[in-house]
Amino acid sequence: MTKYLLAAIAGLSLVTILAFWRLDHVTTERDAKSSRIEELEASIESRKNTQRLLAQLDTEHTQERERANQTNASLRADVAAGKRRLSVLATSCAAGPATATGLDHAEARAELDPAAAERIVAIANDGDDAIRQLNALQDYVRTACQGAVQ
Repeated sequence: MTKYLLAAIAGLSLVTILAFWRLDHVTTERDAKSSRIEELEASIESRKNTQRLLAQLDTEHTQERERANQTNASLRADVAAGKRRLSVLATSCAAGPATATGLDHAEARAELDPAAAERIVAIANDGDDAIRQLNALQDYVRTACQGAVQ
């Protein structure tokens, strides 16, 4: 009977050891999965934050572009209507009969033809648009890279 009792105790001890080993294994797996879930949730939150920042940048750049387009349209309309004139510095300029004499140190200026002035304004606007687009792209890349690092 002691043999059976010892065998039962040994068997029960073995089952207990195996149960604790399995419990430890399950606990370790649970902790690892819980940690992975926390990492994924942090990654999702970081992506959402980056997307939110990019949407905000897009809104800001769109508003800036619209304001610039309105200003440029107003300038083009003023040049076309003759309300604004463009001129350039000139080294030698034949004075017309109606030209008033100015001071000796005054700079000579030549007024541009309205059509040429409109083309110059359009070229300047295109350059300004390119600069705004480049700035928007740089902001986008900077924000996206910072979001990827976080």
